Formats: sequence, C-alpha cells, structure tokens
Amino acid sequence: MKNRKEKKIEYQSKYSMIPKNDSERLMFLLNSFNLSESKMNDIIAKKRMMEANMQYYTFKIILYEDPEGAKRPRFRLVNRANLSSMARAAADFIHVYSPNAAEDNRYMHRLIGEELTTLDWFIQTPCCMKIDTYFKTPSYFNQIDTILAEIGLHRHIAKPDWDNIGKKYSDMFNANVWLDDQFVVDGEIHKYYSILPRVEIFVNYLNCVTNRYNYNQIINRTDYNQDYPINYLDAYGNLQF
Repeated sequence: MKNRKEKKIEYQSKYSMIPKNDSERLMFLLNSFNLSESKMNDIIAKKRMMEANMQYYTFKIILYEDPEGAKRPRFRLVNRANLSSMARAAADFIHVYSPNAAEDNRYMHRLIGEELTTLDWFIQTPCCMKIDTYFKTPSYFNQIDTILAEIGLHRHIAKPDWDNIGKKYSDMFNANVWLDDQFVVDGEIHKYYSILPRVEIFVNYLNCVTNRYNYNQIINRTDYNQDYPINYLDAYGNLQF
C-alpha cells in the first residue's frame, strides 16, 4: 500500500497540468478537444435537452425515535469450529459486521410495508438525501434555552458523529427504499435539539439515469428490481423508456 507521500507524487505526475480554477479547467478541456462550432452547438443542445427531461421527485419519512449513529464495526474469526456455512469455502476468514444493522433494516422493511403508504416507488436512480436529527433537549436547559433549542439556535454537538448518523439511516434504506445507498449523490446531515426526539429524512430522486452506460450497469445488477423499471437519457439527452 502506498503511503501519502507516494500518493502525492503519483497524483502530481498525473494531474499537475490541469488547472485548479473551475472556469480555467473548462477552457482547458475545450482547448484540448479542439471542438468545432458544430460540436459546441451539440453540447449546448444536449445540455438543454437533459435539463428539460430531468425531474426530481420528493418524499419524506419521519421516524419517531431517538436518533442514533451506526455502531462501530465488529470482527470475528469464522472457521470450521464455528460450524458456519460461510466457512465451507475457506478454512477461516474474518467476518466484518455492524451490530444492529440487520435489525434496523428489517424494521424499515416493516415500516415501508405497514405505515408508509405514500411511498409508492423503489429508487434505482441518482438521489439526494437530507437527514434532520432531533435529539432530546437537555434537562439542564432553562425555559429560555429550551425554546431557543426548539427553533434551532442551540445545536447538538455530542455523539453520535454526523457520518455515523448518515451510515445508519442510509443502510436502513438499502433494499427497502432504494436499491443501494451508492445512488446517493448528495447528502446533508443536521443535528438539532427538540422536546420530541425524532429523525426526519428527505429524499429527492431523479426520474432517470443520465446516460446509457449507467443504465446498463444498473439493469445488469443481480438485485435490480424489474418491478420498478428505470429510464435513461440517450446520446442527445432524450428520455428513453
């Protein structure tokens, strides 16, 4: 495995000639491709067509429970002495697992089937996720600070860390709300106080994937859900069903 110094040297050798400024980098691309006026018009036309055909849908889920973060991964040695079916293919190996992850996923599966009747789609396209967590207002807050906490002026700065919160609730959605949390392309996590602890999750998902390559990747997955077929944008930005 390369150390940080080796990675930095390799990075510089590959990318040092590319401008760091956004507009300069775009000009660098245009100049490198030596695009004709006709090709530039094609880019503009496809951009406009893509923007016209791309649409986001939104839904919200509220979990009335104390917010939590994902538990620290645990490790165990799996071997024939464990009588585990996983050990049949190898003498022994390390099994990495997250405590409570399976239980959380089953809970979300029941919730989707029994209570969340407004959720009528299974996401297999790019999406954005925002998680607003509301932790119990501390008992040592006086009346004034309790009100200020409720309107978001006092914020929660204790454990769990924001990234563990994201992992916990993203994993709960896997195979329940979406195919995989790798489809989340933007994410926000906010930590607040409230006298009513809860987790509010907002998801915006795209009506399609933006190119045929990604489309083929998704539909060729063994866990692709054909009951919720996805669309894609073709080479001209047109929506294909």
